[in-house]
Amino acid sequence: MNENSARSRHKYKHVFLDAEGTLYVPKRGRSRWDFWENPSAEAAVDFFELDKGVRQALEQLRGAVDTICMVSRNSELILNALLDKFEIRDYFDEVMVNGHKGRKIEDYLAKHGFRKEESIMVGDMPSLDIIPVKEYGVEAILVDRPYNRSVVNERITGVRDLPAWLRLADIADRPQRPRLATLDEFFGSVVQFARDVEFDSTKSLIVVART
Repeated sequence: MNENSARSRHKYKHVFLDAEGTLYVPKRGRSRWDFWENPSAEAAVDFFELDKGVRQALEQLRGAVDTICMVSRNSELILNALLDKFEIRDYFDEVMVNGHKGRKIEDYLAKHGFRKEESIMVGDMPSLDIIPVKEYGVEAILVDRPYNRSVVNERITGVRDLPAWLRLADIADRPQRPRLATLDEFFGSVVQFARDVEFDSTKSLIVVART
């Protein structure tokens, strides 16, 4: 099976990732608002670092889904500086900036003929990454942060967990197989069948198939 046919089995084929607070975070637990008091590309490369496991997750995603896009409110200047610093630009098929995430994702999907049902957005800010994206019919999950824990929404601990979450989504989306009989049910059916034969009853034999 080639790579493209393997990918086609996945529930989510198009992944959209927020940048700040999702892919990279302030160093040493600092507040992001310290940076935004006086933002610049030069300050950004010293202020932020990749979140744990992000690079490894991107490598796994690149081989598992059809497209990976970044969707950020950051300016192109700041984002370019960070993409160069972290050396992760090549993982992304497209980088979208300056907000309007739901509309930009919808436009991207329409342009390429992709389905919304096969797309997922991952971010840390409910008001920017979840609500406006879901309004456009695209599923969205949260990266768990202290500042978003009051919001009820599907979430992962970090982008590092996204490949595993996608695999679970694949499993959950598979058609339900017939339930396997328990041992008691199996032996009970055998005993009942023997009785039916003894009393010359006409009944159907249910075959319990191993899958």
